[in-house]
Amino acid sequence: MPNATLCTVFKFTLPDEPGVLLNFANRLRTADITLQSLNAREQGDGTSMARCIPERASQFRDFAKSAELHESEETVIHVIEDDRGGDFIRVLERIAILNANINAIDAVSLHGTTGWIISTDKSHVDSLLMKINDAI
Repeated sequence: MPNATLCTVFKFTLPDEPGVLLNFANRLRTADITLQSLNAREQGDGTSMARCIPERASQFRDFAKSAELHESEETVIHVIEDDRGGDFIRVLERIAILNANINAIDAVSLHGTTGWIISTDKSHVDSLLMKINDAI
């Protein structure tokens, strides 16, 4: 059964050096923080931009404050569903009906399940969530 929900993505920078991501992961484990997703890319200036979706946003927010991560937050749409074929096109058709622009989209398929993270302008988030849920 498909599931499209709103969630919070936290964005922050980390030094782009060996062992930094492992240290960060160990700090998360110590704080008992579980992530639904993590993406990190080097920026060419000695830092990496990290984006993550924690299971509990308030818990991560407290962790980020104590760790002085200086994070920013964005509300995104997180979709998880069984692969049926054609779902991506159906979602894009619903988005087109709203004339909403997608700022970013990440997707991964594993073992017959697909997960998407869709970022759009704040003014479109709620209506886009409804349209996506109607599409799948």
